[in-house]
Amino acid sequence: MDKYQALVSFILEKVGGKENVLSVTHCMTRLRFTLKDDSLVQREEVVKSPDVMSAQFASGRFQVVVGTNVADIFQVVQEQLNGKTVTAEEEKKGAVSTLVDTITKVITPVLGILTASGLLQGILALLTATNVLSVNDGAYIILHAMGQAVFYFLPVTLGYTSAKAFKMNPFVGMMLGATLLIPELMTGLASGDALYTLFQGTLFQTPVFNTFFGIPILFPATGYQYTVIPIIFIVYVGSKVENWLKKVVPAVIAHNVNSFLTILITVPLAILVVGPVTNVLSSLISAGVSGLYGISPVVTSLVVALLYQPLVIFGLHWPISAIGITNLAQSGVDYIFPMSFTANFAQTAVVLAVFLRTRSKDQKALAIPAMVSGLFCIIEPAIYGFSLPVKKRFAYSMLGGAVGSLILALTSTKMYAMSFGILGFAAFINPDSGSMNGVIMAIIASIATAAVAFVFTYMTFKKEEDVVEPEEKSLVKSEVLVSPLTGEIKPLESAADPSFASKALGKGFVIVPETGDVVSPVAGTVETIFPSGHAIGIVSNTGIELLIHIGIDTVELEGQGFKPLVKKGQVVAQGDKILTVDLKKVTEAGYSTESFVTITNSDQFLDVLCQQEGHIKANDKVMTVIPFNNQAETINIAEVN
Repeated sequence: MDKYQALVSFILEKVGGKENVLSVTHCMTRLRFTLKDDSLVQREEVVKSPDVMSAQFASGRFQVVVGTNVADIFQVVQEQLNGKTVTAEEEKKGAVSTLVDTITKVITPVLGILTASGLLQGILALLTATNVLSVNDGAYIILHAMGQAVFYFLPVTLGYTSAKAFKMNPFVGMMLGATLLIPELMTGLASGDALYTLFQGTLFQTPVFNTFFGIPILFPATGYQYTVIPIIFIVYVGSKVENWLKKVVPAVIAHNVNSFLTILITVPLAILVVGPVTNVLSSLISAGVSGLYGISPVVTSLVVALLYQPLVIFGLHWPISAIGITNLAQSGVDYIFPMSFTANFAQTAVVLAVFLRTRSKDQKALAIPAMVSGLFCIIEPAIYGFSLPVKKRFAYSMLGGAVGSLILALTSTKMYAMSFGILGFAAFINPDSGSMNGVIMAIIASIATAAVAFVFTYMTFKKEEDVVEPEEKSLVKSEVLVSPLTGEIKPLESAADPSFASKALGKGFVIVPETGDVVSPVAGTVETIFPSGHAIGIVSNTGIELLIHIGIDTVELEGQGFKPLVKKGQVVAQGDKILTVDLKKVTEAGYSTESFVTITNSDQFLDVLCQQEGHIKANDKVMTVIPFNNQAETINIAEVN
């Protein structure tokens, strides 16, 4: 974003300075400033910038047209205004969707190394299972460290990516994560002789080993290694602290003290708050599983199987594992581990289904190591790279895991060791009798689990869910576009909106629609849908960047009257219906329905020829785009009339 710093500073200066800005929003191509004193705006100076396409007052706000990079420029505006009322009209999401989107955004940058580490651990498991290496060999120790490092230090890595997501200093985020992993925290805060016990005799009974200025510290017994959710919440809190400090700390010392104060405030908050919350949740989970098993082992199996994979995301699966470890230590047999044994096969099956359906080269490349990792019970790459980003896939994995768990519960299948993945089937061999019945049932359950997850994922895969990396596109011969609307065509120069009339947003035409059905003028991919639905950007298969903008200032309707029929990233054919508009509702709200269709990258082509006037129907030929490399081509201009 550094390349936009100078531009934003220039714009803010010419609109009267930061102190003159009351609020800022943005739409598809422009920044919209609400100002204290409009007379301070130097419009003529603003439009002199080569990065500003146009600028004018409209609807009581000063609008600066900066093109399709507006989202990136807007982010810099946010940074420079330091917390003033700066908002983008964003789609409202539920808490679960927001949490999943945040987790995905934070995890995605590290998927590559997660997958590599998982693959390394799978290879190491094979080497030890075949007695090529033993756990005491130097080669094993080094390879094991290589495979475990990214998982052990996950809070550090995610501290960085979380900070980037929450727009705070990423190195402060790393420090927050690293602090949680200091070994002396485990030895000094969660071990030794307890000072006293809180909540004695209750479900939440917790020993206190140390205090923070008299405040009891309830540090998780398992620490924060391998965890995901705690560091995301901690960095989120840290970002709020940092933003607050930016407002109150004088600029002359902010550079030197803000990071120090952010860490100083956030780390104690994290340890004193996140730790107790983790302990309470762990106690509830452990007690709940044990209590439910006493009532019904089958129901317990179903519940644990359904909840296990979500608990892995939150790092709260350890209480369940602790019950299994205790059972093995006391009696040599366990009923808990079979409940979650098939989870990795469910996730692996989801990845396989996506691998077979996706057209994305990147997804296919990630899928193979993710499947190998999954077979050895390293499921993080599968979860964060494939199932969690599309929530229904995660649900199918949970359902598959539940089916396998139910089979094992109904057949009273137990485990005699703690081992998972394809090497874990040996843990079902009864050491006393040598019976292989448990192994057979575990194989049947795993196949059933994989089948359920695979079939549901494969059959419900939709092309709009597919994340296909953009290919190099080029227009090699003239392409004819069709009208997206039925209505009256007018020259773009006659547009009531100066930004379009000046062709700052590319060449095109004006259309006054008669009906509210909007179709795609080209075959291509939906690049952008503004949350309010009033504007859609499409990139054709040949690289033509098209903007369809319905009405003037209709962003202010906040979606009322607009119903997008496509999603970002969806592939569309020429003539596909992409949007419906209630023209009556727009008009009754006091907004013009005059609409604009422009080629925003017009400068990349030799010419764009448009019908200039008359009545036209949706899907009628209306525009021809001519590439530079076909200057000699004979163009039948009448073709667009």
